[in-house]
Amino acid sequence: MKKSLAILLTILVVLVSFPSGMILSHGLVTFKDVPKDAWYYEHVQYVGNHPNELMVGYAGNFGPLDNLTVEQFIKITVAAAGRGVIVPPDKYWGDVYVSKGIELGFVLPGEFNDYRRAITRAEMSRIIIRSLPMITGEKDITYNENDIRSRIVDYDSIPVNLRDYVCKAYQLGILVGGADGYFRPNDSLTRASAAAVIHNMLEPGIRTVYTPPEEIWSDAEFEAYIRENAEDFYCIAKIENRKIYLRNAINTAPTLLSDKNNPIIHELLYECAKTMAYYANKNGNAFSLLYNNYGEYARLGYHIVSDIYDADIDLFIYAEPQMSYIAKKYAPGEQKYPSYYRWDIGVLYEDQYITDQGFYHGMDRSKINWVQEKYKNVLLHLCQIVYGPAQGKAFCDFVVEKITKVAVEGSKITDKYFGVLPNANIEIAYYRSYPDVMRESFWTDKPEVRK
Repeated sequence: MKKSLAILLTILVVLVSFPSGMILSHGLVTFKDVPKDAWYYEHVQYVGNHPNELMVGYAGNFGPLDNLTVEQFIKITVAAAGRGVIVPPDKYWGDVYVSKGIELGFVLPGEFNDYRRAITRAEMSRIIIRSLPMITGEKDITYNENDIRSRIVDYDSIPVNLRDYVCKAYQLGILVGGADGYFRPNDSLTRASAAAVIHNMLEPGIRTVYTPPEEIWSDAEFEAYIRENAEDFYCIAKIENRKIYLRNAINTAPTLLSDKNNPIIHELLYECAKTMAYYANKNGNAFSLLYNNYGEYARLGYHIVSDIYDADIDLFIYAEPQMSYIAKKYAPGEQKYPSYYRWDIGVLYEDQYITDQGFYHGMDRSKINWVQEKYKNVLLHLCQIVYGPAQGKAFCDFVVEKITKVAVEGSKITDKYFGVLPNANIEIAYYRSYPDVMRESFWTDKPEVRK
């Protein structure tokens, strides 16, 4: 009898604890309105199963697209700080948590006239920074305001009294805005987006902290290197005022690429050449620059493997935009706009790097990391010069994903992508067809604005 009663009580506890629609999966709570393939699934799982009950949902739902309110976020930070609050039966829960938030210094009296309205991203930053010392121990956060201002397109729209908090949250990688460079300080957040922010807030290890590109040569150091190795760079006729004058065996007169279609072409050519030369010298690789006056383009090559003809990172900068000949052959009509840039990518690793991972023929290739970090950094730096910091990272990630897919699945696969890459806002024409295409070739137009 006692055993039966105990079982019945256990069942009742479970039914009371987990309302209809809420699912228990291997001991974890999931929500019926949060699909497993949603981008926010992992973040919702984190906050929904946190021992401090950060975001518990309601009636089996999480409400991922609902706005997060001021009082809800105050409750979350109070709970994250481990400060237990008992809500008396005659009190509204929001009032109790707001009072506790004021007591803890997360909120100051009078900062909000309405705690039930949606909280803005900038206001969230202020509460985050005030609560961090108690939650993660992070304090005395330093940042370079000019650097952050250069990366946030809408920086001037951040309320002046909230800029310090936004900069600190941005510097820590907790609340960074979109890949398009906009922070949108006065926008509200959905509960799904808030779950991601809270996850970043409580787990520093998962944050994506912006790392500026490596400090490379000064202009003087780069130009001295070219002069000292002039025999290796015949196509560089001379450099004046940060402009590279080109030549080849047919056209021996110093020539500048036309900037009619791309006003920043000289800046890009100079910066990309300087960057490739720096990393090649640092990593013991090679750098090449070729000029083709028939089609008017410069071809910059970064050679990881010793091959004088094919670089492992090949960047073509066109003065006269081109349509991809690969797209014309295999996907006629799918490329909509002419390309200003073309990237031909071979490998992003040294052979020893693969050997050191225990690679052998016939093994599961997905167990190998086919992209060596130092060469990914070279590609990333170049992409950010061409497209801008945020858009360049999005394009670099796309390229790395594609070349990894080929390395894992085999060179005989056919793959394609035609259209605008959302986070980069550039059209990409990419088509791989074995055996005609032995290297990954990405053709792109140029962004109207580099962000």
